[in-house]
Amino acid sequence: MVSERKISKIRKRDGRTVDFDQEKITKAVWAAAQAVGGRDRSLAERLSDQVVAILEQRFPAKTPTVENVQ
Repeated sequence: MVSERKISKIRKRDGRTVDFDQEKITKAVWAAAQAVGGRDRSLAERLSDQVVAILEQRFPAKTPTVENVQ
């Protein structure tokens, strides 16, 4: 579930600022889960929701970096 979020941009390692895409977090979590036998994609979606909530708390007025997400 992708909720309305405050984070709209993210800073890449090369310094560019691009649109934030929560689906990229979901895909990374899902790939890691599958690598160890995970089968519940909805859990990956819920975990990415939690990641976004934490980012919104830690960076309320600042654009997070890729490193902040990882």
